[in-house]
Amino acid sequence: MVQLLTNDSPSSASINVRSAALSSPGMLDLPMPILQLILVSPGPGGAEAACVCSGLRDAFRTALACPELAAIFLMKRFGPSIALFHVYNTAHLRQHLLRGVQNGPDQDAATNKLVRELLRLGASPRLQERFLLAAAAGAGDTQVVRTLLRAGVNAGACGGRALVAASAAGHVAAMEVLLRAGVSARAENGMPLRAACREGRTAAAQLLLRHGADPRAAASGALAEAARGGHLALVLELLAAGADPRVDGSRALVEAASAGHGCVVLALLVAGAQPQARNGLALRQAAEGGHSSVVEVLHAASGRGAAATASPLMYSYGAACTPA
Repeated sequence: MVQLLTNDSPSSASINVRSAALSSPGMLDLPMPILQLILVSPGPGGAEAACVCSGLRDAFRTALACPELAAIFLMKRFGPSIALFHVYNTAHLRQHLLRGVQNGPDQDAATNKLVRELLRLGASPRLQERFLLAAAAGAGDTQVVRTLLRAGVNAGACGGRALVAASAAGHVAAMEVLLRAGVSARAENGMPLRAACREGRTAAAQLLLRHGADPRAAASGALAEAARGGHLALVLELLAAGADPRVDGSRALVEAASAGHGCVVLALLVAGAQPQARNGLALRQAAEGGHSSVVEVLHAASGRGAAATASPLMYSYGAACTPA
C-alpha cells in the first residue's frame, strides 16, 4: 500500500494516487492455479478475459492443457449435453490440450483423461455418440473408444462409421476394440474394407478380412479402390480372398489402367479381368493417360486372349512386378 504524502500540492497528490494504482495487486499477481481456475470457471467469460492481455491469454492456454481444467471450461461453456462434442470439434482446444504431447499413445491418454473427467462431471455422450465414436476411432484414440463404449455408447448403432474411420486411417488397435465390441466387419455395406483399400492400409484390410469382411461386396468395390491407388499387395490379398476382377465391366482393370499401374493391371489380367470389357475402355484410358507400357500389356492381352499371359512381354513385365 502506497501512502499519500502530506503535501497540499495537487500535482503531488496526483503522482502518489497513480503510484498507488500501479502498485495495487491484479489478476496476474494471483497464484497460477487459482488464476487458471478463475479463467476456466466462467466458461465464455473466461475466454473473453483471456483476450485482454498476453499474460491472461498464456494462463488460459496453459489451463486448457490440463484435462481437469479443460473439462471445467467445456462444461461451463457448452453444458453437459454437448461438452463432449467439442473435445474433437474444437480444433484450438485440442491444440492446447495436446501441446507438448508428441506421440499417438500420449495424445490418446491426454484426450482420454479429458473425456473421463467430462463424464465424471456429468457430461452425456448420448446426443453425439455416433460422431464421438467415429472421431475417436479416426484419430486412433483407442483408450477413448474404450471409455465411450464403457459409458454406454451403442457399438451396434454407432460402430459402423467408427470402423470406417479407423480403417481409413489404419488404426488397427481401435479397429480391434470395435470388432471385439460386436461391430461387424461388413458394416455400412462393406465400407470399412473399401476405405482401407482406398488409403492403402494393408494391415487394416487384412484384419477386416479375417473378421469376415466380404471382398465381393458392392461389386468388389474394395478391389477397384485398391487398383485405383496402385496398391498391389492389397489387390493380391483381395483376389486371394475371392474378389472378382470381372464384375462391373472389369472396373478394377479400368481403374488401374487409367492410373498407369502396370503391375496391378497384370495381376488383374492373370486373375481373369477382361481387357475387352466396356469396348476396351481400359485400353483407351491407358492410351489417353500416356501409359505406353500398360497399353502394350493390354494390347497383348486383347490380341491373344488367355494365351496372352505366356507372351515374352508378360513374362518380362511380371518379373519387374515381382518383389525381390
